[in-house]
Order: sequence, then structure tokens, then C-alpha cells
Amino acid sequence: MAKIFDTLQNDGRFGRLVEIIQTLGEEKMLQGEGPMTFFAPVDSAWDAIPEPNRAMILNDKQMLSHLIDFFTIGNHKCTLESLLSKNVVQTVEGNTLMVRSTERGTQVDEAVVLEGDIEAENGIIHALDSVPFTTLSQAYEAYMAVSE
Repeated sequence: MAKIFDTLQNDGRFGRLVEIIQTLGEEKMLQGEGPMTFFAPVDSAWDAIPEPNRAMILNDKQMLSHLIDFFTIGNHKCTLESLLSKNVVQTVEGNTLMVRSTERGTQVDEAVVLEGDIEAENGIIHALDSVPFTTLSQAYEAYMAVSE
């Protein structure tokens, strides 16, 4: 079975995310021992961010690094079922994501899980239909706090 990074790379829906991870040199983290849970926005999620914002995010390595940490839950391999039972989970960045069941499906903040429980050797991946804007704004705040 492949590790999280290889699974993302081989899937075909995560080209932009794989490119971001490679640009940051974060492959090692996602190839690590684990266990971890990783929320992975599909390519159309990145495309849906308005162009000026997307360009700002994609060209700022420090901001992207915070974003990758917001997508990761360390030391836990959390299935959708376990995430729903917890309702709120803490990311590597230290902030929280709300996971709930809605009429749109399972949501992570505002993003809908397109496919959950994608198994990897070192953890589990949940594919998201969008980049949660709560996460984007928290990542930006974390980035600004470090920059000051």
C-alpha cells in the first residue's frame, strides 16, 4: 500500500495539491511514519478560489506551508465515522476543524467530503470539494502572526 503522498500523486484528482506539496518539499512529512489524517482538496477546489486570491496563496510558500498543516491531523488515522463522533478535531497547525453531517453530506468546515476513508500505508485521506475558507483565513492569520 502507498503512503499518503504517493496515493495523492497516483490518484489524478490532486495535481495542484501534489504540486504545492512538492514546491514546499513537504513530501517527506506525508511519506512519514504516521499515522495521520489528511484533508485533500481536489483540483477544482483550487480553481474555485478567485484568481487574485489564488495567485497570492499559490505564490507564497510560507502561507502554503501553514495551509498544509491545517489539512493534517497528526498521530491519528481518523475515519469519517470517528471524525463525525468527535465533531471538532485539532490540526497540526493547532487550530480546529468542525466535522458534521449535513444535507450536503459530511462537511469539514464548509467543504464537502467527496470521498472519505481513502486508505494509505501511513494514514487516511479525505477528498474535499473545496478549500475550506475558514481554514484559508486561519492560515492567513497564522502566517501574518509569524511575519510580524
